[in-house]
Amino acid sequence: MKGSLLASLVALLPLSTALGEAPHTPAPQSQPVSPEAAAWVQKHLEGWPKISIAVASDLITKYGLPQESNDRELTWYDNGPWKRTVLHRDEAKHNFPLPHEDFLEQTVNYRVPLEKVTDLLKYDGSLVIDRTRGELSVHCDNEQANTLTLNIANDIVTGDRNVEQALAYHAQVVRGVQIGEHETYPYKLRFKVPQAVADTADPSQEAELLKHLGE
Repeated sequence: MKGSLLASLVALLPLSTALGEAPHTPAPQSQPVSPEAAAWVQKHLEGWPKISIAVASDLITKYGLPQESNDRELTWYDNGPWKRTVLHRDEAKHNFPLPHEDFLEQTVNYRVPLEKVTDLLKYDGSLVIDRTRGELSVHCDNEQANTLTLNIANDIVTGDRNVEQALAYHAQVVRGVQIGEHETYPYKLRFKVPQAVADTADPSQEAELLKHLGE
């Protein structure tokens, strides 16, 4: 199996034996892959990387079939805490905190203050900030890793950690999961996600020069 941030360390995501992968020991948050999920991925995801197929099986079991699908990506809307979940066939190499491939993108409504944008990008380059839409997205290789990253990103925004503390704590949590310590950051978002886009969107201001030219 390809390198994975949390899944390969402690088998947070179960792989389906129907897909030819050795079964992992499910974490308490995991559940066996449903027959519907196994059948769907076998029919639609031929040629996808095995780890992406495994994550797709887990997502379908948990959230149902994707609302949109093509040969490059699967998309769910309003699934669990997420505004949007996109599973990409194409992977992007990411080395923090351990080498792995990013292919699972998940988004929440979130207002990132302008003065915190640089700090978030210094912490993790897989964070994507859309201040106009009021969205914060994260890319990793499983849902738990995305949850961990967003929780620590929120700590930076609220001032509970600086960038150096965030980097160290992220590595500490991953190590804790490795050795079987009880960790909470990877399993549930620790902040309230606004449901209304109006609560987080920032359309900015009209350019004064163009505004006057139009008068």
